[in-house]
Amino acid sequence: MNRFYSKGLALWVFILAQGYSQAQSKGPDLLQQNFITPNQAARPRVWWHWMNGNISKGGIHKDLLWMHRSGIGGFQNFDAGMITPQIVTKRLSYMTPEWKDAFRYATRLADSLKLEMAIAGSPGWSESGGPWVTAKDGMKKLVWREMRVKGGQSLSVNLPKPPATTGDFQNVPLSAQSSGLSEKPPTPPEYYEDIAVVAYRLPAADISLTELNPTITTNDGSFTLEQLTDGDLATTNLLPRDSVAGYGWIQFAFAQPQTIKGVSVVGGGTRSAFGITIQTKDRSLEASDDGVNFRRIAFIPLGIIAQQTITIPPTRAKYFRVTFKNPSAAPGFGAMMGASRQAPKPPAGTSIAEVVLHPVTRINHFEEKAGFATATDLASHLTPASADIIAERDVIDLTGKLNADGALNWTAPDGNWKIVRFGYSLTGKQNHPASREATGLEVDKLDGRAIRDYFTTYLNQYKDATGGLMGARGLQYIVTDSYESGQNNWTPLMAQEFAKRRGYELLPWMPVLTGQVVKSTEASEKFLWDYRKTIAELIVENHYDQLTTILAKYGMKRYSESHENGRVFIMDGMDVKRTAAVPMSAMWTPGPGGSSLTMAQADIRESASVSHLYGQNLVAGESLTSIGFGGNAWAYSPERLKPTADLEMANGLNRFVIHTSVHQPVDDKIPGLSLAIFGQWFNRHDTWAEQAKAWTDYLARSSYLLQQGKFVADVAYYYGEDNNITGLFGAKLPDIPTGYNYDFVNPHALINLLSVKNGKLVTPSGMSYRMMHLDSNARNMSLPVLRKIAHLVKNGAVISGVRPENSPGMNDDPQEFTRLVTEVWGSNKPNVHTGKTVTEVLNALHIVPDFEYTKPQATTQLLYVHRKVADGDVYWVNNRSDLLETLKVTFRVSGKVPQIWHPETGRMEAASYRIADGRTTVPLHLAPNDAVFVVFRTSTTQMSVTLPEVTEKEVATLEGSWNVTFQSNRGAPRESTFDKLASYTENPDAGIKYFSGTATYTKAITLPVTANGKGVELWLDLGEVKNLAEVIVNGKSMGIVWKKPFRVNVSNTLKPGENKLEVNVTNLWVNRLIGDAQPGVTNKLTYVTMPFYQANSPLQSSGLLGPVKLLSR
Repeated sequence: MNRFYSKGLALWVFILAQGYSQAQSKGPDLLQQNFITPNQAARPRVWWHWMNGNISKGGIHKDLLWMHRSGIGGFQNFDAGMITPQIVTKRLSYMTPEWKDAFRYATRLADSLKLEMAIAGSPGWSESGGPWVTAKDGMKKLVWREMRVKGGQSLSVNLPKPPATTGDFQNVPLSAQSSGLSEKPPTPPEYYEDIAVVAYRLPAADISLTELNPTITTNDGSFTLEQLTDGDLATTNLLPRDSVAGYGWIQFAFAQPQTIKGVSVVGGGTRSAFGITIQTKDRSLEASDDGVNFRRIAFIPLGIIAQQTITIPPTRAKYFRVTFKNPSAAPGFGAMMGASRQAPKPPAGTSIAEVVLHPVTRINHFEEKAGFATATDLASHLTPASADIIAERDVIDLTGKLNADGALNWTAPDGNWKIVRFGYSLTGKQNHPASREATGLEVDKLDGRAIRDYFTTYLNQYKDATGGLMGARGLQYIVTDSYESGQNNWTPLMAQEFAKRRGYELLPWMPVLTGQVVKSTEASEKFLWDYRKTIAELIVENHYDQLTTILAKYGMKRYSESHENGRVFIMDGMDVKRTAAVPMSAMWTPGPGGSSLTMAQADIRESASVSHLYGQNLVAGESLTSIGFGGNAWAYSPERLKPTADLEMANGLNRFVIHTSVHQPVDDKIPGLSLAIFGQWFNRHDTWAEQAKAWTDYLARSSYLLQQGKFVADVAYYYGEDNNITGLFGAKLPDIPTGYNYDFVNPHALINLLSVKNGKLVTPSGMSYRMMHLDSNARNMSLPVLRKIAHLVKNGAVISGVRPENSPGMNDDPQEFTRLVTEVWGSNKPNVHTGKTVTEVLNALHIVPDFEYTKPQATTQLLYVHRKVADGDVYWVNNRSDLLETLKVTFRVSGKVPQIWHPETGRMEAASYRIADGRTTVPLHLAPNDAVFVVFRTSTTQMSVTLPEVTEKEVATLEGSWNVTFQSNRGAPRESTFDKLASYTENPDAGIKYFSGTATYTKAITLPVTANGKGVELWLDLGEVKNLAEVIVNGKSMGIVWKKPFRVNVSNTLKPGENKLEVNVTNLWVNRLIGDAQPGVTNKLTYVTMPFYQANSPLQSSGLLGPVKLLSR
């Protein structure tokens, strides 16, 4: 944006440098045409939330027409039930005849406007559930009840049922699924079925705490051994806070020293399932020989579910105690909103349900390993070898001996035994945040029949609602949002599926799912790996792949997100997306809440890798999501959003799905409804709604070129098994050197897609990589993966990274594993680089960077994407600095002439260049946060072209007064005269001070005859603008500018003599919202559903700030 050329000069250079004239052109250049005017496939989509029945046909009509004229290519519709006041005369309840009539109207209108239309996978946004899901088809978990018995006798016992409690684990009740942001959902039902009864002989050292009978004491409060060890995880006692020590404690004092090898705790809180949570040190296990001097044995991390079991080094002591740091006060909602409210008091203490010390080894973190919760670091929590094992032969199936009334008759062999009755109950997870009447159980994600019934019912509802307009026209897609439904570790056919997939029976190993060790700790860990793999396969095949098949019957396809944050379910995220028509991810704007930018980059890279490997080409992203705390509500302009949008594109995104455009059913309440605290607030009631096309054109032009051709990458990055990309790389992305690009590769893609051609790794989709790097998570490598790597290496593929150390599955042949590892890594193969970084290997292969640049400033940073098109190469280049950057960029291309294409305007210009050593260096002048395309398409033998330098000089500064007229009904006077340019917030008139909307600045300017000479371009520079501006000269619009530099070319419009200049400046809603919060204001101009702003909230600088200058070039 900082180098402009006259039309004559530009045309001369264009002809000279490219070696052909317009007369020689062979028809229209479609790449150029579609860049200037992007097609629907390139245009951004929006999420369109219908809020709690606040729906009107009039609002639908206006919403969709605004989308159409604003350059939006489609919408994804959600029924959302977050607490929203009723602002329509009659609320339309989900799937009632009135609701269907409104939806049918939306479908037909969208079809007529050629807007792509999608719905969520359920009412709400997560995940696949509704009121038609019966209890037997809900998400399930394994539950059990244990009984210790002495063998060597005939037993007749009553074995109580395991808990039928609906919740995440055992009898822990379902945690609240609502908050202050959503109404309370219906109470989910209880459901229980038996699975099996198993008995096993206990190791000699497995003595219950009841037998050991320690004395229980605490810093305060009242606890008993029975309460702490009775298996009731729901009933809690309060451990009072200790303000002096900073923590409370529960102590076990034994009569004689005891050896303890593990501990299970229920109490002290849980951690979020989202993101990568840094483990706190709020809970710890200590030991003492004298009851006075304690030593810390281990911290007890918080789990996602209530119970956490850890293994510790065998510790012998007479006294053990578990400490709990005093809990902190939860942040107040009012404080987050910026209101001046008193902070809430901290809790009186910590609620504790269970603390069990284990004298034998238990499976370390068995809750996560058995699929009750997720974790990204299971490989670092292996269970140490131990003699405290249950022999396989000592696991006995007693299922046939259990009577209907729970009576069990059995002659037990000698020894001490534990009888376990296994069953399953519901997790109780419901689709959310849907309207109450659309809320029901989430369907069992492992059960193919239940999932088929669910989606068939759901789609048939919409078939009726659309009047059958589904498929190629009308309703075309389902979007499965990022997963928020918790874990699902049992299904009625689990035992059969496990045996079919893993090749051995599940039942003898079921004690391991409760934390017991069978055969050995190594064998038990392998079983748990197999169990998680089975869960993952069932979810992928039954929920996601089957959905693709079901949708095809309706002529529909799917967008799919996966984890978004950390590891939210056991699945591999690439597997979730591989049969989606459009792999999808998410990136939030910087600020409170949501995923970090690093996490989002990993997430988008996941979708991009799927698209590149499997051939979808499109990479969508839930884009620019935000939370309104901290002055962010209604506070986003295109200039502020651009760096985040550009970061999405830098990681492979080429279709924006903007979050969110809430349906506005009425026009007398503005800015109107929102998705509770969530934005970004992008709808027809935004102040800059009618200027939005300038922004969507930028996104569309960029997306169009990034959808062309094939992505260019040098590195295939294999990240291993039993984990996922956002879990592994959400805090730190892989160490890929600057100037090279990469795709992630998972086991399915590695085994099924990769082959070797001419020493490169290639895929059927057309991708090509120079090398593959094995992440440290690949140290545990299954035999099928190892076999494929050995095959690739044999055929010449270059690999680097870790050497596999273990095979994690039960049935992997250890001898074959050892042989293949030795074959690949033990014979000094030149294409196998062990212990070397990616940088070292690329250097050894003499692969020069695809992209390099000079760094004139310490903060200079550019990002790039390279696409190979049919007749050349397209590079997208992004300045990550808010400073002007003048630098040289070197591209791994030769024999082609570069052009610079500007996606903000569609303008194209020639560039200087120098070709040497197979690469082309181009000088670039990048505005703050700029992004341009450098396009190489026309062949040349000319090794260097230097264009004339362009000089810039100031013709005039437009000083003096401006006449300013204000948008009506926004509280400002009709017009005012500004003696000088300044922010509205400095104006003494409250109507102007708090004004939000569009104001027109008008001024007469006189242009000297000599200012507009031949070959000279005139540019109007507005200086600082808050936030967008449309420039009109002599009645002709020069376009909308929305980021620095706020400049327009006025060469052909500004004439010698007097000219009329109008600048329509639009700011944001923030100041008017603050104005309406002032004391004494009774006639508020605005209406919002969340009180984000208070009277003392800081105002935003607004208006045309200048200085306004006329420049010549």
